[in-house]
Amino acid sequence: MRTIPTLTLSLSLGLLQAQCPFDPTIQPDPVILCPDAAEVLTTQVYDSYQWYKDGQPIAGAIQQTHAVNSANDAGSSFTVECTLNGCTELSPPVLVDGWVFLLPFVMHEGDTEYGMGPNGQLLFCEGDTLLLTLMPPYDTNIQWTNGGVPIPGANSPTLTVTENGSYSVSGAPSTCPNFMQQLGVTIEAEFTAPAQPVITLNGADLCATPAGNSYQWFLNGQPIGGSTPCILAGIPGVYTVFVDYGLPCQMLSEPFGITTGVGERTGRTEVVVSPNPATNTVRVQWPGTRPGTWTVIDGSGRAVVWGEVSTQRTQDIDVSRWPSGSYTLRTVDARHVDERRFVVQR
Repeated sequence: MRTIPTLTLSLSLGLLQAQCPFDPTIQPDPVILCPDAAEVLTTQVYDSYQWYKDGQPIAGAIQQTHAVNSANDAGSSFTVECTLNGCTELSPPVLVDGWVFLLPFVMHEGDTEYGMGPNGQLLFCEGDTLLLTLMPPYDTNIQWTNGGVPIPGANSPTLTVTENGSYSVSGAPSTCPNFMQQLGVTIEAEFTAPAQPVITLNGADLCATPAGNSYQWFLNGQPIGGSTPCILAGIPGVYTVFVDYGLPCQMLSEPFGITTGVGERTGRTEVVVSPNPATNTVRVQWPGTRPGTWTVIDGSGRAVVWGEVSTQRTQDIDVSRWPSGSYTLRTVDARHVDERRFVVQR
């Protein structure tokens, strides 16, 4: 009968002796390491120490501190066994984790390239814009380069490119600003000068050079008929021309201003519009025999009706349903632009 109480008392005394009057902990907690980074784990001051990694004792790790690094220790759990006045206690575990980042990459935006060169370069026309954006998480310590040389002030995620070059970038995540990474590739961009015609005055004609496949002339920004290299500058105004050279990069000519009509050199008579004002029908009579096109434009600049000059050189136009107001008949042939104003009146 005395055996059971004696055993119970012995077990109780053993449990009391196993519980130390201190609780060691590890700092910092938690631990998240940047790539290639290190940290020092530390605990409170005791008589002796033994550090453990994933439950296994670390040989020689018997100091108050223990160094860990991302290369060898990320993903492992650490504890420390501390002894004070002959009593030994184990700390709670601390997980050493690490940041993992994808490789840097760049997104292309802006104008679309018209092709790719033999060396992989992106081909654009001069005046186009290529936008290169270094994607997150690389948003810190950014530096764009051209040909390996840093571009002054190019430290934001997006670089605006408008000239030939070999572009690359480096940067770091804001969580690990010292983890600098290179893009690892270059982005080759090449901008082609567009073909632009030049307008010259040749006698009474305006001519576009060099010659191309087709032509579109404009007077004061409005298209005028006739796909010919030369037109007669018969009306004062600002002329431009677009010439199709069959190239990926081509642009409108510079403006050419005519302050007074040059006039027809062949004794051309005038286009006749009658009656003026008109109520129901307008009759147009064209002189000469040259083919041409005609357009009637209302006061807002909108084309109302149009057609080709007939071989009879006469055209009757029904205006009975047109709103009252002023209209312009524009006639264009290979050598002349003629404008006649008339009024529809009810």
